[in-house]
Amino acid sequence: MGGLGRFISAEPRLKLVTYHRYPLRACTTNPSDPSYPSIPHLLADSSSAGLAAPLAAYAKVAHAHGLPFRIAEMNSASCEGAKGVSDTFASALWALNTMFNFAAVGVDGVNFHMLPGSDYELFTVSQTSTGAWQAFVHPEYYGLLMFAQAFPPGAQLLPVNAPPGPTKVWATQGPDGTVRVTAINQDATAEHDIAVQIPGATATGSLEALQAPGIAATDGVTLGGQTFGAETTTGTLPTPATTPLAPTASTYTMPVPAGSAAMLTIAGTAGGGASGLIAHR
Repeated sequence: MGGLGRFISAEPRLKLVTYHRYPLRACTTNPSDPSYPSIPHLLADSSSAGLAAPLAAYAKVAHAHGLPFRIAEMNSASCEGAKGVSDTFASALWALNTMFNFAAVGVDGVNFHMLPGSDYELFTVSQTSTGAWQAFVHPEYYGLLMFAQAFPPGAQLLPVNAPPGPTKVWATQGPDGTVRVTAINQDATAEHDIAVQIPGATATGSLEALQAPGIAATDGVTLGGQTFGAETTTGTLPTPATTPLAPTASTYTMPVPAGSAAMLTIAGTAGGGASGLIAHR
């Protein structure tokens, strides 16, 4: 990748620069190896922010040549994923956080790898005896659905001044001025309430939760109180249930239970007041 600039210059027909990225390796057998597939390793900063950081230089080179930079293959662990890690709710929280990290370093798009029968499948499709098709939606897919809501087309990341720790806070502002704040609590045992200060904000927001029975759960995931359940034939969720959240002195306090994520949506916050956010635990 050190020769990326020279390669692009030598190939004028090139239209897209792609790269593959996995934080863990299911082929690793030593539990002390940072690449060993475990839930703590997956939720470590090295598997999200650390995974994204080196890509900033490559995205910068591609953009300097007028080309998009895309992660064309990624997921939680190479070698077809790891059972008890890639198929758990932890992967949903990891995917949600990692997508924000990728966006922050200039990645233009991501393709998640989901080899049929692998442990990191986003959904498993089967055919019934009557010939109808149905699918089981795995936890990771719910995390990607929340990201799609939190970062709609045309949205831009907002700077967030947040303390370090297991709860990650991200914010975007859409073309219509709507601000969406996403808090991801990777602590499996404790709730972290996040106080988000948005200068000048007075509107009541709506809070949507991404939850599961536990961080190691492989089913029972809900997004906005809705679930695909044991099977789906439509691939769509009902309208999410949300909770109204009013600010106090332009500060919204978001409850984020252990091992969950929450998204606060505030409409009509266009303008300079949404140029930056301060989050406190």
